[in-house]
Parts: sequence; C-alpha cells; structure tokens
Amino acid sequence: MKAVYYRFTPGVFDQSQPQTVLLEVKVEGTPTSVTLELQSPGSVLTLKDDGTGGDKQAGDKIFSVKLQAADVLKNFTPDDVNRNFVGELVLKQGNDQAGPYHIFADILTPDIPPVQVKQISNTVQYTEHLVNMVDQGFFNNFSIAALTTKFYQTFDDSYDFINVIYEFPHFENRHHFGTRNSIKGIGIQQFDQNAMHGSAGRLIGCTVFPIPSMFDGASRSYQHELGHQWVNFLNVAPLSSGIPHYPLSDLAACIMGWSKAGGQGLTFDFQLKPAGNDFQLVADPNPKVYSDLSLYLMGLLPANQVKDHFVFKNQDKTPAPGPVLASELTKVSINQIVQALGARVPDASKSQKKFRVATIIVSRDGLLSEKMMRFYDRFSARAEETKSVPYSDGFSKGETKPFYLTTQQLGRLDTRIKRRILVDSSRDGGAWWFPQTGPFDPAAKHQGKALADHLRSLGHKVDELPRPTTITAKLLASYDIVIRAAGIGNYGQAELTAYQDYVKQGGGLLLLAESGPPDKLALSFGLKFEGRTAGNNLLSNFTPHPITQGVGQLAYKVGGGLTSAPAGAQVLGKLSGLSFLDLNNNGVKDAGEPAGPPVLGAMQHGQGRIVFCGDTNLWQTVPQPLTKNVVKWLTDP
Repeated sequence: MKAVYYRFTPGVFDQSQPQTVLLEVKVEGTPTSVTLELQSPGSVLTLKDDGTGGDKQAGDKIFSVKLQAADVLKNFTPDDVNRNFVGELVLKQGNDQAGPYHIFADILTPDIPPVQVKQISNTVQYTEHLVNMVDQGFFNNFSIAALTTKFYQTFDDSYDFINVIYEFPHFENRHHFGTRNSIKGIGIQQFDQNAMHGSAGRLIGCTVFPIPSMFDGASRSYQHELGHQWVNFLNVAPLSSGIPHYPLSDLAACIMGWSKAGGQGLTFDFQLKPAGNDFQLVADPNPKVYSDLSLYLMGLLPANQVKDHFVFKNQDKTPAPGPVLASELTKVSINQIVQALGARVPDASKSQKKFRVATIIVSRDGLLSEKMMRFYDRFSARAEETKSVPYSDGFSKGETKPFYLTTQQLGRLDTRIKRRILVDSSRDGGAWWFPQTGPFDPAAKHQGKALADHLRSLGHKVDELPRPTTITAKLLASYDIVIRAAGIGNYGQAELTAYQDYVKQGGGLLLLAESGPPDKLALSFGLKFEGRTAGNNLLSNFTPHPITQGVGQLAYKVGGGLTSAPAGAQVLGKLSGLSFLDLNNNGVKDAGEPAGPPVLGAMQHGQGRIVFCGDTNLWQTVPQPLTKNVVKWLTDP
C-alpha cells in the first residue's frame, strides 16, 4: 500500500484569484482510509474514491477531495518562496499505515512576471526558459530517453544538460545521470549514450525531478544533482568510502554532502578548522558552495589551487561541534588523486565553463496553462542568478547561492531555450537600415529585416539597435550573439573595451564589415578589412569547417577584403578567381591587388568566438546554411 502521486487542479494556485482546488491521490493497494491532516490543528479531510477523481470512475484508486483557498494558503509567507505546505497525507488499512506524505502546493504570486508562450504544436510549447511536452506514454514507462528523443525532433542539439520535471508530483527521489563523459582523471570511464537519447553529441547529462515542487534552479539540491555529473567517482582511499558523495570529512561541507551507509546523501553543516596540532568542528550555517576539489573535478579550478583535505577514520561518527584529534583524521591531497587517476583532461585552462540547460516539464493530458508555464519558467531561470536569493526546499528555508556563486564565479548556466541576438546597427552606413533615413524603426522595411525576421522565425529573440546607441558591457551581456552590421562610424575606447570583454567572457560575435573607412572594432581584434571587392563577386572557395558545411556559392554584394588577421584566425572563405580586391577603388585590377581575396573567417578570443566577414548584405539572403551554422558555432562550447 502506497501513494503513487498527487495532483492539484489547477496545477498552480493563483494567490490573486483564490479558488477551491481539487486534490487527487493515486494509490496502490487497498487502503480503507485516505486522509489529509491540514496545518490547522484538528482539521482532517477524508479523500474518497467515489468517481470524482481523475478517471471519473469509482474504484479507480484515485482518491480526491476539494480544498478551500484558506486551506492551501494557510500560513503562507514570502519566505516559503512560492511553495506552501498544505498537510500530511496518510493511508491506512487496519493496523497498517503508509505515510505521512508531505503535500506542497505551488503558489503563483504577483511578483512572478508573465511570459510569452509559443505553441509549436498540440503537444509542444515553450517560453524563454521552459519547454512543455505532452506525452501520455511517459507516465506509463517514464522513459527519459524516449522523451529527450522527441525533444530533439523539435529543438536543436545545442544543450549540455536537460532537466525533466513531472507535471504533478510522484513520490520518488530526484536524481541525475550522465549520458556522456569525455573527461579523463575524475574516476569515471569515458562513455557515450547520446544516440539513445536523441543527441548527436552535445548532451552530457539529465536531471530528473519527479516532485516538481522540489525544482528550483537556484537551490542547493538542484546544484547537488548537477554536480553528480563530475562528483564523486574517486575510487581512491579514503575518498572511495563516500561514493557517490564525499565521506565524512571537511569535504562534506561541500554542496555535494556526505554519504551515510547505502549512499544516502546528508548535509554537513560544519567546518573543520585547525586548532593547534588538532582541529575544531565548528557549526557553519552559511549557504553551501562547491569545494575546491569539486571545482577541480568540474574543470573550473586548476590542481594547484586544491588544498589538502581530511577524512574521518571513523565513518560512523556523528558530527557535533567540538575538538577533533589529528589522529582521528586521514589527510588526502590532490597529488594522491592525480597519481592514482591521472591529471584531469581537459584541465581548467581548456575545460568548458558555461553550460546550456534545457528544462522540460512533461504533461499527461494536454498543454499546460499559461500560469503553470509562467511559474516553472521562473524557477528554471533562477539557475542564472548571480546573487544570493531566498529559497524553500521542502521544510528547509533560507538563503541559497546560485551556480555562479557556488563555483566562485567560474561557471555559468544558461537556461534559455532559444538565443538572444543583438544586431548592433548603431554604426551602420546604410547596409542594414536602408532605405530608412529618419529614426530607425525595426518593424519598417529595411535591408537587414530579412535576416532579423528569419532569426525570429526560428524562435530567437532579436533586438536591433538604432543610430546612435552607446555600446556598454551591460547591454552586450544580455545577449548570446551580437551581429555587428557594417562599421562606418567609429566606437569610443570604452565601447571597444566592452566588446573585447564581451567576447573574452564567452560571447559570440558575428562581425560584418563593408568597404569604407577603417573599422575600429575589427582592428581592435586584429582584423583589417580594406578596399572594395570587384569582378564577379562570388564567395565560392571554402575551407572545410562546421561553419562552411553544406554552404554553396553566395553572391558577395561588394564589400571589403581581409588583408590582415591574428595568427589564431582561420580563413574559411575566399571569392572566386574572377574576383579581386580593388584597393585603390579605381575599378581596375592593378598590380599587387589580390585575386580571389579572403573575406570570411573565424577565431577564438578568450572564451568566446568571432566570425568575421567583409560584407553585410550577403547575410540578408535567407534561409541559408551559413547563417544556421554560424549561430550554432558561435554558441557551442
């Protein structure tokens, strides 16, 4: 006898529109009573299997009862962070009892902003941070692989992680599993199960949340599950005794916690601090963060920044504040780990630091309401927070640090389903905004509208900057990709620095030039475009690269040619031999003016990437493989 799941209708309770709600509980076995003890003392509701449940049939083992708004909102306060404890569910049969099961309700408050829901089909819709897929069969077999395979039939293979949330709570533990590992030196074999999950290669892991009220992108538990992609597979004594967490040790203070017998994960709210030749176990109520060893395993910290750690010899010890003898501890160093497993490859200088996360909430009977999409979009987006925020996880409450802070600002999570793209046409001389002559109107006809609208049709959010606009670091930081259209007007030094920092920190830049005066932005990256292309102006000679895959010849609408680039830049496209670069603009090929000049290329810059081209108008012929390839390459890890 047990409760399988419970379900509220409506799925989220709107605080601004109080109403009665239906609570349904699916059970296994034959309980003689199913009751819900509310927070109010003595308030006990009886659930009945009388045909008012989900299948509308008596005896379907779906027990139900209606709750008043006051029952759902009882004792609800802001520090509950939109999840309120409603009561305890108990199943009884004679002297046998199952439960209590803790029942929480999702509360939609006015501070959660509205979202734009885009419906793709009768079974798929999405917001900026959330995908909803209808899949009745999922609730029979709970196949994550089948669900993600369906996901990739609609969305690009451009996510590192996928979260799966059940529409209504099933009484199961949240968990994480890897789908691929290409890392050496962290104690786990290399493997690749992406084919069975529908990914062509990028996906590395999935986290499953059977109880949706436990899903919060900023919470410790969310990050704990994510951390299991890398931690702890260290089959190295004395750390091996803690697998899949850490053993009882100073490492247990990490967000990953420690393992009780059987692998149960527990928190360790202490710090082990030196006290003379011994140590002191000191209570630590601060929000959890990843340890230096965890950050090393994640590829965020070099080995030489991992200090020595100490493991209790007695793993049955009950942690309590007080003195700890050095003789009770075993020291473990990063050198021991490296000697046993080899160095991490790739190391912190080359490893991925920013991860894309797609969150799917799978529903059974139809697409979710705008209110549910709004609610779970918010909790998905919280993974991107850069400051501490309040959280509520079951009965635990307090402040939590998001991934950006728990990784010492070394890692980032990007939960957006589609890309945010900025078109910087603030220095355009007409290649983008022509024939407009007054204040720029993105909705009115202009040459760049075809490309911008094409990207919008793919679901990306596209903003176009009017002239004049000052470029700032804050402005650029909100976007995954910046398309800099033409480059006639000059940028100030602060604007150039903002662009430099944006790309260094992982941004993607499609830098489009034109024929004309020197382009200061291109020059700041070591790229020099000169002259004016002439002849048949066909971009037809390509170097094999993900950007040029499937690309045929394109009309180069007269632009500049690349005459200088940094050593790390790769030329990917040249004009045909019947084209040349007219450096003195006299319309004639003079001695020293190159035939088939280079005009397209790509380069790394810090953690970011740049694709550069000497013509803006070429990109306004859409759709074309070049555009799709560039968007993907600029945002790949």
